[in-house]
Amino acid sequence: MQIILQIVYYSLRNTLNTLKYPLFWIVVAIIYLQYRKMSKMERDILGKNQSYPLYNTMISLVFGLIGGMLGSVLFLLSGITINPNDFYLVLPLAIILSLIHPRFICFSYAGGIVSLIGIIFGYSINVSSIMFVIGVLHLVESFLILVDGKHGKVPILMERQGEVVGGFMMNRFWPLPFNIFVNNSYIYPVTIIALLGYGDYALTSYPEKKTVKTAGLLSLFSITLLLLSILSMDYYIFKYIAALFAPLGHELTIAVGKRKEEQGEYIFKASSQGLKVLDTLTNSVGEAMDLKTGDILLSINGNRIYSKEDMEEVLYCRPNYICMDIFDIKKGLITKEYEDFQNGIRNLGLVVVSNSGILVEEAQAPFKRWLNKYKNRKVRFRN
Repeated sequence: MQIILQIVYYSLRNTLNTLKYPLFWIVVAIIYLQYRKMSKMERDILGKNQSYPLYNTMISLVFGLIGGMLGSVLFLLSGITINPNDFYLVLPLAIILSLIHPRFICFSYAGGIVSLIGIIFGYSINVSSIMFVIGVLHLVESFLILVDGKHGKVPILMERQGEVVGGFMMNRFWPLPFNIFVNNSYIYPVTIIALLGYGDYALTSYPEKKTVKTAGLLSLFSITLLLLSILSMDYYIFKYIAALFAPLGHELTIAVGKRKEEQGEYIFKASSQGLKVLDTLTNSVGEAMDLKTGDILLSINGNRIYSKEDMEEVLYCRPNYICMDIFDIKKGLITKEYEDFQNGIRNLGLVVVSNSGILVEEAQAPFKRWLNKYKNRKVRFRN
């Protein structure tokens, strides 16, 4: 027990010490730039920001430090050692693979490929330690997705099966400083700083439920890979199995998540009964009225509401008082009232499922964008 407490203390102290490293703050700056990019997109979609890049960065910083401490405890308790030369091969390969698709920057793919090459051609590569590191990083990532994945969600409209559906886009990043033993002539502990990211869409479930499902699938993959890496230390055949499972298991995890999303029913589709609420803006009339995601606006001041245009027409004259009939998914048919005799009510601050919104498309990988440009040029040349 005393050893465990010492490891926890050492992990906490060293994790906090990374705040003194310039490299750590460079990683934090990269995260800030990512959130600033997301903030611009959020402003284009909503007309204002729900949260700000600096706030999101600070939240990610706190959770990243917690995740780093948990990862450090797992690494130090296991006593696993790594050879830096192994990761000098994994990192550049991961960057090259990311040009094919952004998800391939994950070490599961590069780590699996490097490990298989080492096994087949007899290179001196510690497959067990590479797989163990990948397993722990994904286990920490699943924890971070569970506790922080739903924050900073952005309501979006996408086209699916020929119709416009609403949903949420989730993007989170975390700086992850962790301690691990390095075997380089002699064994000593070092602090490594990683950057973890999570990107997902919630179209068939609420963001809170989607992050729980994603975290569950990822943790299952992580634990399986950790078990395989431990077995590979004693049984050579498991080195092959672990090296194959890292990329294939990760792809299977993604495929299962996508299949559930595609087979599920889109819950943020337009309703024939009224106007469906996707989200409410902060400090808005909708927030003051406690309108929630999934509510359906049926009427305002006796006027039936079927579209965004119907709602805007009722509010055009800035009424001082509104009475709304709403279908609440939990309470059923309810009535809510709001008044503003000083300024009148011009905007409810709602994001609704409507065909007139900005449609968001899934990002393409750099290689795929280049390939599409090449094909388009070829077609134009033939014409």
